[in-house]
Parts: sequence; structure tokens; C-alpha cells
Amino acid sequence: MKSSITIQLDENTLNQIASAVKEAVKEQLPAYANTKKDWLSTDEVMEMMNVSRRTIQNYRDEGKIPYTREGRVILYPREGIEKFLRDNMIKAYR
Repeated sequence: MKSSITIQLDENTLNQIASAVKEAVKEQLPAYANTKKDWLSTDEVMEMMNVSRRTIQNYRDEGKIPYTREGRVILYPREGIEKFLRDNMIKAYR
């Protein structure tokens, strides 16, 4: 069974609530913006680089990208993958 409540507010009160919510979101946003994962799975790296699983394996075998392995689980440090992409970026001529 659904219940509903209707609250009537004057414009000033509504603006105060909206302002308070906006301020609270603004304060909390940086905490969420920095929640990038430190370690990525092979699938995440494949998507990030737009390459195949075999290409990722070749990069590992050739020592081009850093990784760690625990049993069958392979993880890649985000900063290492980002560095690889930066180091191999071809800059525009113009």
C-alpha cells in the first residue's frame, strides 16, 4: 500500500531548502569525485584502452603495463595504465 504526504511551502522556505541541499551536495561532491578505483580488472583496462584481451596480455608479457597477480586474478594499477596512455600519446600537430 502506498502512502503519500503533501507539504505546502512558501517560496522563501522552498528556496532555503534548495539552497541547503545545493550546499550539502557541493560539500560532499569532492569526496565522491576522488573515489576512482586504484586497481582495475582486465575487462576495465580493455574498455579504458579500447583493445582486446589478447592485446592486454601482450602488453603484460612485453612489460609495457604494470600489473599484479594473485592466483588467477590479475589487477592493474590505474596510475600505471594512465601513465602508459600518456607516455604513448601522439600529440596533435596543430
